[in-house]
Amino acid sequence: MLLAVAIGAAITLGSQSVVGQEAAATDSQNTWAKYQIILQRNIFSRQRGPIRQRDAERARPVVIRNPESYLMLKGIVQEDGTFIAFIEDTQGNKVLRLREGDSAARGVVKNFTLDSIEYQRDDKTVGVALGRDLEGGQGTLPMSRLLELSAASSPVSDPNAATKPSAPSEDEAEILRKLMEQRKQQLGQ
Repeated sequence: MLLAVAIGAAITLGSQSVVGQEAAATDSQNTWAKYQIILQRNIFSRQRGPIRQRDAERARPVVIRNPESYLMLKGIVQEDGTFIAFIEDTQGNKVLRLREGDSAARGVVKNFTLDSIEYQRDDKTVGVALGRDLEGGQGTLPMSRLLELSAASSPVSDPNAATKPSAPSEDEAEILRKLMEQRKQQLGQ
């Protein structure tokens, strides 16, 4: 009987010590929870800044350009009575030679003159002048081409030479205008 009482007391003490350990762990967690604000907003941290909620950021719409905007009419020649249009694929960095009736992007090239072509897509016909894309607009340049143009248009000059800044050339002004239009489109203006 004495043995049974001793075993019962040991079991009771053992369960109380487990409960006591759990209570101590909960107390220590609660103690550290009080200091959570210091971890988030430490005044001595260099990376301290306002807390921004990720959910509050709005997703920007992705602009998917038409394939016609990457195809620019660079020149037209007449060879043996047939016209050939030279169309630059600014995205693929290649030049296409198209004749009347050839397909390009999502349409067909029709009616040539020495300074323009007609591009037909579905039921819509667009007159494309030299230097324009197949939509009749200014076209788009990929970032790699913009970097090439910016590097080529900034010559290395002598820092000792005193020269007046000149107005940008016609090509440079065109590039700057395209860049500004592209930036406005990206900003949704």
